[in-house]
Amino acid sequence: LRSIRGGDVGDRWALDVAGPFPVADGGERYVIAALEYVTRYAVARCVTRHTAESVASVVMEDVVLKFGAFRELLTDGAPEMVGKVIEQLVVLLQAAQTNPVPYRPQMIGLVERFHRSWKDCVSTFMSSNVQNDWNLWVKFAVYAYNSARHPTVALTPNELMMGRRLRPPNELLRRTAVTEAGELMPYHERLLLAMERSHACAEAARVKEQERQAHYYNRRVRQKRTFAVGDRVWVYNPPRGPKATKFVHQWQGPMRIVESAGYENFVLEREDKTGRQRY
Repeated sequence: LRSIRGGDVGDRWALDVAGPFPVADGGERYVIAALEYVTRYAVARCVTRHTAESVASVVMEDVVLKFGAFRELLTDGAPEMVGKVIEQLVVLLQAAQTNPVPYRPQMIGLVERFHRSWKDCVSTFMSSNVQNDWNLWVKFAVYAYNSARHPTVALTPNELMMGRRLRPPNELLRRTAVTEAGELMPYHERLLLAMERSHACAEAARVKEQERQAHYYNRRVRQKRTFAVGDRVWVYNPPRGPKATKFVHQWQGPMRIVESAGYENFVLEREDKTGRQRY
C-alpha cells in the first residue's frame, strides 16, 4: 500500500462529484466536493449540473479564493474533470492535475469517504417521504464533518485549517478569549504556536495510521514489482461483455513503458500493424 503524503497545508486537494440525487426544490441534483489532504478540511456545493464550468467555479471560488492556490489537484477521469476548462484553470494556477486510472480509483478515496459521511448525516434530517430538501442540509453536514475529530489526524479539520475549533452555540455563554484590541498580538502568537503543535500532532497521527493501514493491506498482497521507463511489459486487460469467453486472451502486448504518469502509473506504447499506440 502506497499512501499519499500530505505536504504543506493547501498543497493538495481532491475533487469529486456525487450524484445524481433526487431533484431538490432548487433544482440541484449533484454535489461537488473538495478535500484538503493535510487537514482533511472539506468544502461542498450543490449544483444543478456537473459541467466543467460548475466544477471550475467550485475550484476557484470555494478553494482558491478562500485558501489560496494549490500545487496539485486530484480528480477522477470524468469528462468534466479532464476537459479543457479544468486543464486551463490548472495551468493558470501553475499547478498539476493527477487522475487515477479507472481500475484503481482509491487514489481519491479520501473525498469518496467524505461523500459517504455527509450523505449519512443528511439522511438523518431530510424528509424521508419526499426527499427533495436534502440540499438544505449539505452545508450543515459539512460543518459537522469539519468540526468532528478525524481518526487519521486525531484532530478536527477546523483546528488544523483555522487554528481553533468552531464554537457551538452553548459555548457563547463563555467569555471570549480576546477582550481588547491590545490582546490581538498575544492571541496571534498563541494561535501560531497552537497550529504548529496541532500540525505536528496530526502528522504523527497520520503517519501512524497510514503505517497501520499499510500493515494490514500488505498482508494479502504479493511482493511488489518495480518497473522503469524502457521496460517491456504485458498488460492485463480481461475482456468484458457478451464476447468475454474463457478463450479470449486476457493479456495485451508486448508494450514498452515510455513515461511515468506518477503514483506508480505508467504510459505504455505498443507498435503493431496499425501503428504506434499509447495506453
